Amino acid sequence: MKIFLSGSVPLIIVIIALFQKIEWRRHIKEQARSYFQEGAWIKFALCLTVSVLGTMIVTVIVGRFLTFFAFLVPLFGMSMISYGTIDVMHRIRRGQEFVLRDFFPTDQLGSVVGLYFIKGLYLFFWSLLLAVPGIIKSYSYSQAMFILNDNPGIGIDEAITRSREMMKGHKWELVVLQSSFFGWAILGSFTFGLAIVYSLPLYAMSMFVFYDYVKNGYLKSNQYKNVYTVY
Repeated sequence: MKIFLSGSVPLIIVIIALFQKIEWRRHIKEQARSYFQEGAWIKFALCLTVSVLGTMIVTVIVGRFLTFFAFLVPLFGMSMISYGTIDVMHRIRRGQEFVLRDFFPTDQLGSVVGLYFIKGLYLFFWSLLLAVPGIIKSYSYSQAMFILNDNPGIGIDEAITRSREMMKGHKWELVVLQSSFFGWAILGSFTFGLAIVYSLPLYAMSMFVFYDYVKNGYLKSNQYKNVYTVY
């Protein structure tokens, strides 16, 4: 019974969130879409997809010869991609060019990898208490990488703590925003993942805009209608 409930909780949450008719969600996605100039959308989707697939392929290759160290490849690769994607979105919003290697930044490498690992470790232990605590904490920690990118030099625990404080009262809002992309996930299962690849730029930038809105208090103060940041 507990296993059934644990597996069904995420689906129930998504279904409830899908029926939320909230204006700020549409506003965030429209603003995110507006940042992509001609060609940037497809370029971002291809670069991010190649980065992730490349990391997966290298992981498999290393795993065949150095099994003990195989976990290091996705740890370093995915943490760098997570941080690099934020850097690339900064460039896109400023109208600057970007290339594939921008998804693999080496600055703050220790902090980036450490944050990715510690956050994953925390979530693993929380998930041992069934699905709900793990899901809640995943949203509490969701802004940590954005915060680290915004504040170079801060500690890993500080980034996680700030994320937890920032997300108080905003977890459900992020659930609602993410659930609006559920249709792309379903469509992706019928298009060999192509629909998911196509939706990656909008999803990533929407998460970035959401971070800005929460950081600046636009959602609580209902100021989102007047926000249109130009970098």
